[in-house]
Order: sequence, then structure tokens, then C-alpha cells
Amino acid sequence: MRRLWFILLSVFVLSIAGEPLYAAPEPAATTSAQKKKAAAQKKREAEKRKRDAARRKAAEKRRKAAEKKHREAKRKRIKEGKPLLYVYAFDKRTGDPLPEAHVTVQDIHALPTKKPRLSKETDGKRSRVSKGLPEGKYWAAAARTGYFHSDTVFFTHREDEDTVRLYLYPETRLTFTVTDSMTSRPVAANIIVYNAQQQRVLQTTSDSLRSLLAVLLDDRVPFYTIEATAPTYYPFHDTIADYTAYAGVKMIPREIKSFLLHNIYFATGKTRILETSEPALRELYEYLITRPDQRIRIVGHTDNIGSDRSNQILSEGRCEEVKRAMIERGIAPERIEVSGRGERDPIMPNDSDEHRQMNRRVEIVLL
Repeated sequence: MRRLWFILLSVFVLSIAGEPLYAAPEPAATTSAQKKKAAAQKKREAEKRKRDAARRKAAEKRRKAAEKKHREAKRKRIKEGKPLLYVYAFDKRTGDPLPEAHVTVQDIHALPTKKPRLSKETDGKRSRVSKGLPEGKYWAAAARTGYFHSDTVFFTHREDEDTVRLYLYPETRLTFTVTDSMTSRPVAANIIVYNAQQQRVLQTTSDSLRSLLAVLLDDRVPFYTIEATAPTYYPFHDTIADYTAYAGVKMIPREIKSFLLHNIYFATGKTRILETSEPALRELYEYLITRPDQRIRIVGHTDNIGSDRSNQILSEGRCEEVKRAMIERGIAPERIEVSGRGERDPIMPNDSDEHRQMNRRVEIVLL
């Protein structure tokens, strides 16, 4: 009986302490599965290392075979007197390789009717063509849709793997309008565009309904000149140097007595002309240089911010600055008068920022 009570007491104590009465061993199957998984992983890693080594070995073998083939081809070309020539084509503006550019290589003294030594399009990978040619003097050029022809390159081909680089200039399509400087309406005018060598590149007539024209310009040409004539308008003459920011042809009617000099900007409260006013100054200069007998009066206007005296002084000073800019460009001083009107002649009420900006203006009066 005592033994029975001792056993029951021991069971009770162990249950309170939280000790398990029986701890089953982990199944042997779980340990075996883990070992199999680890072995399979090691096997896969070993196979991967073996495949990688095989690929590296095959790549090295191919590289050596290619080098050997290249050396043999080089020796053969040199023996035959036909060293290899590489010709590359590039975009002149971006420097990017140009695939599908048609490359032509010919002997310098060959007749025009003779078949070129090389006539082929550049590949899409390296944008180049290659061919073994006899030693001698050659010329090379390239052409591609959307580009002007490259400059012709003359060279002497002697060594193997000579390299010639050709640069093609993208076609720049300049679009511009021909409008009335006062009303901004289209004007029917005769248009002629010349390049820097005074060669005519465009001769056409603008449409009085739409008046939108386009001309292809070559980046290699430093500037173009444009001339426009129309009945009841003064002749127009301008130089196009910045193809991306050309404002177009603005025709000035003969019967007008004055016009506004648009896009002329001054430092706030000062007479200094800002650099952003250069196109407006160039437009006024072109107007005067093409009309050597025309005299003008530059009239300055301000808004009503500030005193009458300060606005009068400001308007006079700004007119003098515009006159000085014209004199620096070569216009005779006696052709230009100035008149500051201050805030006396507003064209809009000075009741808003927009209206005050319209009142701050420079007017050109024809004399």
C-alpha cells in the first residue's frame, strides 16, 4: 500500500512541475529526410560547378579558336596584299553609332562608272562594315535616310585593320510662319532662303491662309539668310543661326507709322537690358540695316508704379539703352531719336498686373 501511495505522489509532483511523463524520441524518418535533402543539394551544387567549368572551358576554347582564325586570316590578307579595312558610321550630333548607313569606298582615281570597292550597309551591332582591300589611296562616304551625306574622307590604306570613321549630320527641318507684325495674320509673300555661301536652298511663296513653311537645314552650315517680299510690306531680311528658336518672318506694313518692340526686357526698376532681349534687339537691327534710309524714334512707356518723375527718368533711360544697343551694332546715331513718355500714355488702365505689363512697352515710331 505504501508503495502505491509513493507512486501516486510521485506522479502528482511531476505533473505539477510540468515535466512530461514520457518523452517520445524524434522519428528516425525525419532525420533521414534531412540527410537526403542535404545530399541532393550538394549533388546539385557539384553538378552546377561542373557545368560552369565546362562552359568556361568551351568559351575559352572558342576564343582561342577565333583568335587563331583571326591570325590566320590576317596572315593570309597580308600575304595577298589585302589588309582589312573597317568603316564606322556615327551620328554627328549625338555620337551614337548608326546602323543601316550605306557606306561606299572607292579608289581615288577610279572612274565614276567603275563599281565601288565596297558598297554595303553598316550592321546593327557595331555599325560598321569591313573588307580586305589592296593597299592604296581611297575615299569613303556614307548616306542614310533622315541624314545628310557624310563628308568624303580621303585616306591611304596600308596596315591591316585600318579604321575610318564617318559622321552623318541629321536633317534639321525648320518650320516657320510668315505673318503681319501688327495683326499676326498670315501674309502671302515670296520667300528665298540662302546658305552661308549665298546658294539658294529654298524659293517659294507663303500661303495667305496658313502661311506655314518648312525647309531642311544642314547643321554644318553656320547660318542661313532669309528674304521675304510682299506687296504693301517692307522687304524682310533676317539671319537664321539658332535653328531651334527661330521666331518666323514678321512682315511690317508700309502704311504703318509705328510698331511695338516685343520681347524687350529690362531689370526691375532699372534701365539695364536683360540678355533675354537679344532676339528683339536683333530684329530691330535687321529692320534698320535693311532700310538704310529709315529714321526712327524710340518711345518708352511705364506703368503708374512709382512717382511721375522716377517713371519719366526710367522711360528715358530705357530708350537710351535701346539706342546704345543699336549704335554698338553699327547703326548711325543720327538715324535714331529717343522720347520717354513715362506713365502719361497708357494703353490699358493700370488696374491689374496684366494691364500694367501691357503699359510697360517700347514703341518704334517711323519718321
